[in-house]
Amino acid sequence: MFDIRLSEEQREFRDLARKFAQEEIKPKAMALDREPDWEKRIPWDLLKRGSQLGFRTFVLQEENGGSGMSDHLTSCLVAEELAAGELGTAYYFMLTARRARDWIELRMTPEQKAYFLPKFLDDDLYFTTVAIHEPDTDVGFDYFTETPDNVRLKTRAVEQPDGSWIINGAKNFQTVGYLAKLLVVMAQTPDGAKPFLVEGSSPGLVRRPLPKMGRRVGDNAEIFFDDVRVPKGRILPPSPKGRTDIGTHPTIAALTLGLGRAALEETLKYTQERVSGGKLIIKHQAVGLTLAEMAMNLEAARRLIWTAAWVKDHPEAIEDGTVENRPYEHMATAFTGTAVQRLTEQGVELFGGMGIVQGMPIEKYVRDAHIQKHISFPFPSRFKIAEALAGFKRKVPPFVGVN
Repeated sequence: MFDIRLSEEQREFRDLARKFAQEEIKPKAMALDREPDWEKRIPWDLLKRGSQLGFRTFVLQEENGGSGMSDHLTSCLVAEELAAGELGTAYYFMLTARRARDWIELRMTPEQKAYFLPKFLDDDLYFTTVAIHEPDTDVGFDYFTETPDNVRLKTRAVEQPDGSWIINGAKNFQTVGYLAKLLVVMAQTPDGAKPFLVEGSSPGLVRRPLPKMGRRVGDNAEIFFDDVRVPKGRILPPSPKGRTDIGTHPTIAALTLGLGRAALEETLKYTQERVSGGKLIIKHQAVGLTLAEMAMNLEAARRLIWTAAWVKDHPEAIEDGTVENRPYEHMATAFTGTAVQRLTEQGVELFGGMGIVQGMPIEKYVRDAHIQKHISFPFPSRFKIAEALAGFKRKVPPFVGVN
């Protein structure tokens, strides 16, 4: 049965992430966010230190250099703590960690694993990205319908006589894609769209960031492929039967949760320092009611996220009917994205005039929260929830895909 008590191992990982985030990540967060040069916003020292602590590798099994803590709930615990330190920095670790589990342990062929696993383990700055979405299309990031199996991508892969492939095309909105050392690139072949394992050092690969209003430490990227050669045997096999994604929905929701928690903590601290009307503003009833609402929504989001993670770790609970089949992942991402955006706006209200001053933590949190709400796309997510509850499926419109 679902139990919200954490194991000793989960508490240890959570506490390790909290210590690293609060003592090492958070003190550098504001300075990194204000840095105008994107190259100087990359927290190289934090990324190396976090890797040495295991935040890239902990989801792998022990024989593969990890801790064996591959469950989604532990990932959510770590994600929340790291994001409470700084959202963008947390993205580097958490998306790479979950992809390592999915790609290296569950999908790669023995030959692919023998090649990529040592590289991943030996390099503290080995991060990954997924290159699916294409400019000026809805392919890959179509939030209203699933991308159909018969989609035709603009990015093309042509097989060569020696079995290698040449890729040409473009992708965009790829998180930390500007420095990823391993990319899974969806490209069109005569046999349909295939995921190619492309190394970041490949000649012909050109990348640049897409700076955003928030989460500036973990920018997205545009990626261009100009006759990029991929060796033979680098097509990533499909997911094992029964797995439909790599589990990043709960993880991203947990990252958003960590951001919200940091905003609440800063707001609570400020309300206990600021005096208005002859008393601390936290003693004004309206302020107390607002803080209570912020805390309640944050805790509700956490429970939804933990439920979504637990269900992903225990699919048998759905199969045997002991847990109702509900779209918990979409519920968690939609609710958390909306709740945290509202929470940060409430924080600005309580900060008053200081809330709109650049350099104040709450101002950064508001910008970050808008990015996270965009990622969660509450309206499409809610429509998918309605689909699941009502038991209907939308038809794929004819405009999805590129000829």
